Amino acid sequence: MKHKTCFILIYLLVFVIFVTSLSCDNETNKTNDMTINWNELTTEGITGDLEKGVSATYAATVNNKLIVAGGANFPGKLGFEGGSKAYYDVILALDTIENNKWQIVGKLPNPSAYGVSVQTDEAAYWIGGETASGPTSDVYKVSLNASDSVQLDSITSLPVTMDNFAGCSLNNLIFVGGGNINGKPGNQLYCLDTKNGNEWKELKPFPGLPRVQPVITAMEIDGKQFVYLFGGFFGGNESNKPEMATEVYRYSVADNSWEKVADQLDEKTQKPFSLGGATAMPINNQYILCLGGVNYDVFLEAITSQHNINFNKALSQDEKKLQNYNFSKEYMTQPVEYYNFNKECRVFDTESNTWKTIDTISFAARAGATLVFSKNKFYAVQGELKPGVRTKVSMKGTVEY
Repeated sequence: MKHKTCFILIYLLVFVIFVTSLSCDNETNKTNDMTINWNELTTEGITGDLEKGVSATYAATVNNKLIVAGGANFPGKLGFEGGSKAYYDVILALDTIENNKWQIVGKLPNPSAYGVSVQTDEAAYWIGGETASGPTSDVYKVSLNASDSVQLDSITSLPVTMDNFAGCSLNNLIFVGGGNINGKPGNQLYCLDTKNGNEWKELKPFPGLPRVQPVITAMEIDGKQFVYLFGGFFGGNESNKPEMATEVYRYSVADNSWEKVADQLDEKTQKPFSLGGATAMPINNQYILCLGGVNYDVFLEAITSQHNINFNKALSQDEKKLQNYNFSKEYMTQPVEYYNFNKECRVFDTESNTWKTIDTISFAARAGATLVFSKNKFYAVQGELKPGVRTKVSMKGTVEY
């Protein structure tokens, strides 16, 4: 009898280990089997200076239409050549089912770019950004009226101006953080409850260096709400040199607290990678897909070179101007391949806090694109192919797993 009981216990133990192993294997296989199906959207209907493509647009999906507004580019000469950055107010829409031609469906109140686009359970919102005259704090609720023209309803403004920042939503909550805040790189995080509140609430700032062009995304795990922070960069100041942000932080909504959960390290080389100027989306309340962004080494070298010129006290203003011109002439005129924007499509697993590259493709190699998504489908809207050069091509992606 004792031997029989012992045998049963051993059998149960082996069975539990086997089931646990299968469960772990299944979780691993989800990322191993995860793929992206890419489809290029038409560019028909994109005319004038918008044909050069733009970066940092506003975007939304409403009633099976992809709506894209604003953005910025250099339609003529580059900045160092004496050209000026142009901002746009045109709002275009594409029927995502027919995918035949972009149509003009409205205008922004002001030509704008470098804001944030988020969609809650009940609406889409365009937040902050900058115009040719400076940063803004405007917030608009986006909808289509009966004639399929875009309607923008102004809601509670941000308590500060914000540009080159990040934003995300979770149910009826909107979170925005990082970027330039009142004109300076910051660590602040703000939240707006679109159903139960009419004021932005300042939350605990994220730790570490300020981050310009970071990425945040939110998800609910086991009934708890979290915001994940990735990427961004700090351009330096008189006391500190430039840095690329590679620490992954998680914010607990319930506890109003941050904790570091990982580093941005390639799973094969263990070298850091950048997510500055990238985009991200949650998948299945466990995974976070990160697309695009600048190359870690190339971009860090560039902003460090500029920092060394601008904060060199031995140089006169004329000497700084000349050195900045020579730097820009060399740096801004390289072929696309030189800048090596991220082709890797990486997935962060929030259970194991590990990274997995699920695709490597030129479609993803953009900075300053705008991502709008629902469940496992997304649209990556235009963006930069290299400094100063944009693309008018937008992509539709479907994540299969």
